Amino acid sequence: MTDGIRPHPQSPTILLVEDEPAIRSLIRRMLEGAGYELLIARNGNEALTVAKQHRGVIDLLLTDIVMPRMNGFELGEQIGSARPETNVLFVSGFFKDSTAVRSGLRATGRAFLLKPFTQDALLGKIQEVLQS
Repeated sequence: MTDGIRPHPQSPTILLVEDEPAIRSLIRRMLEGAGYELLIARNGNEALTVAKQHRGVIDLLLTDIVMPRMNGFELGEQIGSARPETNVLFVSGFFKDSTAVRSGLRATGRAFLLKPFTQDALLGKIQEVLQS
């Protein structure tokens, strides 16, 4: 280690934030099966706590947009301020029906994946974001 920079782990670390238990469990299985290291949170506040306690690099924040108390955009902004090296991938099933989601995505300029998605689509989008 030089200059206080920690090297990336062998497998990228993803902070998965999803408020729906069934969807969180499904995405978790997809990502663990692909060999990613996972940190899991049920909402934005929990995600901030997990990120603060995690000593290593968080390569990707994979977060739902529409969640109670703190939406994904607010979470992405806070994680980005605390950990500027962390990439962000937003997911939502409300893109077509929500002006707020569409305008928020335009404002952030971050990557997005529409639910429902296949494992191949998720893994492909993650690779695209991590390599950008």
